[in-house]
Amino acid sequence: MSELLNQRLRRHLAALHAEGLARELPQIGQRDGVRYQLDGAWVTGFCSNDYLGLANHPRLRPSNFATLASGDAAGATASRLVAGDLPAHRAAEQALAALAGSDDAVLFPSGFQLNVGVLPALIEPDDTVFSDALNHASLIDGLRLARARPTILPHRTAPPPIATPRWWVTESIFSMDGDTAEPARLREFSERGGMLYLDEAHSLGLFPGGAGFARHHGIRTSVLMGGLGKAFGLAGAFAAGSREVCTWIRTRARSFVFSTGNPPALAEQARLAATLLTGPDGDERRARLWNNARLLAAALERTPPVSPIFPVLIGANQLAVTISHALRERGWHVQAIRPPTVPVGTARLRLTVTADHDEAQIHGLVADLRTLLQRHGLSLADTQPLTDPR
Repeated sequence: MSELLNQRLRRHLAALHAEGLARELPQIGQRDGVRYQLDGAWVTGFCSNDYLGLANHPRLRPSNFATLASGDAAGATASRLVAGDLPAHRAAEQALAALAGSDDAVLFPSGFQLNVGVLPALIEPDDTVFSDALNHASLIDGLRLARARPTILPHRTAPPPIATPRWWVTESIFSMDGDTAEPARLREFSERGGMLYLDEAHSLGLFPGGAGFARHHGIRTSVLMGGLGKAFGLAGAFAAGSREVCTWIRTRARSFVFSTGNPPALAEQARLAATLLTGPDGDERRARLWNNARLLAAALERTPPVSPIFPVLIGANQLAVTISHALRERGWHVQAIRPPTVPVGTARLRLTVTADHDEAQIHGLVADLRTLLQRHGLSLADTQPLTDPR
């Protein structure tokens, strides 16, 4: 029976390869900031989500967290509700709640795990739910596990003014398009009594004082999802909200209840990263990030940026892969993003810029990209996003 499964999967894998949808893990070796070895050759990466460069911060290195107040344990040893709730978890949650401007916060091992657990825990059968058409897969799967059927909104539009209870589930900065939800519409929805579930995985820490999109724009959320794998440079996520919301999440979110707690060292790293984000170091890194984002936007002949994410629309799957490979041969690592991550017919190169890039790297990448596009009959104008990111 195992060979039957292998034969089936070989057919499926061959079909994906023929459609330009085959995937493989990039073999990353030695790393030095945005420079690293890929399959043995040194490249400059433009596809990381480490927007502020904190993944390489000397104070966040794992060796600094070998001994914690909770002892030398590598892991939490159990679910937080059993015997895995440690001082490092509680300290991190307090710091993350302060960063989000909320009463409380709950740590999760990953953002995907958070969304597929929290949404079903909070949404009830009679609730009306609206979800943006380009929401992340974790939000889509979380809503599938919930007991209410969502209405899918056209991208960046707001729910109609209907009676509550109602939810609006959306990202703040959209991970594949680099555009944002419309702040005024989010504020209006919340002020009218709507329950706003805002995924801030790609926006938390990018605004003055380490704030996310919601705090920066004065938006009140019912639940805020904060990612630790982007601006924090770590891994994991947290849900922030009222005491009642967070108590209910700890009690009923299955992906929290039935999972071992985060490693205590990672929790302590998250606490320290939150302090770095709100201090002078964070301010300096944000200034460099947004300066680099403006440089890249200008080089790509685009409007001023609203995020560090720049999609270069190619369309055909195999062509996106071909240009990605050609860039790698020239020393640039830019991944081709294809369905089902993005809609069919919108395969793209997803460029991300960080605080650690320099001007020469930005202009060098765009010069090579322009040459390769021309080789395939395309220009920078042909690869612009489908909608204005603002």
